Amino acid sequence: MLCRQLLSRALARPFFRSYSQAHLIVPQPQFDKPLALPIEKRPNVMKVVEREAISRANVDGRSDLFIRRAAPKDRLCAGDVVTVETKNSMADGAATSSFTGVCIAIYRRGIDTSFILRNLVQRVGVEMRFLAYSPLVKRIEIVHKGVGYRRAKLFYLRENPGKAFQLKLLKKTGK
Repeated sequence: MLCRQLLSRALARPFFRSYSQAHLIVPQPQFDKPLALPIEKRPNVMKVVEREAISRANVDGRSDLFIRRAAPKDRLCAGDVVTVETKNSMADGAATSSFTGVCIAIYRRGIDTSFILRNLVQRVGVEMRFLAYSPLVKRIEIVHKGVGYRRAKLFYLRENPGKAFQLKLLKKTGK
């Protein structure tokens, strides 16, 4: 009986007190509005997060190189000769190294987009995989567009490297 009386008294009191506007502190939003497309009624949260991450990492317009729907002359394709300049460490931004090679594969996975370059260094085949949106990648430049490649992945160049390196331009730039 005593419990019922205490419970009824507690429920009779108002839960919230009214405050004047002067006493309320409204926090400022920490983040910008999400990058939802105008046609999306209920956007997928992971797609919005990925879109925001790509827009933050797209410092020099490198996402234009990896758009699948772009014209082949504007995007990076398998068979292109590419130079990638990378930072050696995050602490020392001045120390950079560059690698030039034939793009043999592109993996378009949103923020995890990567590509593989292959070159001959002292008669040894060297392949390097670069993350497109990595903060260590300083610059990506297409030196020469590949002509005559009809595949998306050029792994056959591993067995027959002479086909890719008949380009005079690659021999001049890749020292």
